[in-house]
Amino acid sequence: MVLDIPVAEFFGLVGHDGSQIAFPTLPDPMARRGLHIQECIAACVNLGYTVTPIELFPVIQSTTAGENNMVVLFGDDESANWERFEQTIKTSTGVLEGIGRRCLHAVAYDHGLIFDPDGDEYPYSYPACESREFHPRRAWRVDHLT
Repeated sequence: MVLDIPVAEFFGLVGHDGSQIAFPTLPDPMARRGLHIQECIAACVNLGYTVTPIELFPVIQSTTAGENNMVVLFGDDESANWERFEQTIKTSTGVLEGIGRRCLHAVAYDHGLIFDPDGDEYPYSYPACESREFHPRRAWRVDHLT
């Protein structure tokens, strides 16, 4: 959806469809190989797209042993990060990555509309995602180079 090409064509660019069993001791879908974000980025770049990660809560953190100092970027008020993240989703096209019901999960988005591979389609809001047991953490904004 994000690249406006058939899924089979995208899988051809990546080289597989992610369905291979990579971890046979785990239940589905965790047993599946899936698609790594770097494989998806490479396919996008080959088609002339840029892929930019937008973190919901970007932080800087001290790496000094014994210290756990963390500073959230874009101000002390969490609402600034929520607004910045929501603005990205409502003004661009890409993929939202986060935590799903049983494992990591990703959905496509297009100017505020969410397209879940589980078959659901809905307008973006954090409560709408949360009610579906999806907790977004990062948006991957996909833009065509002109």
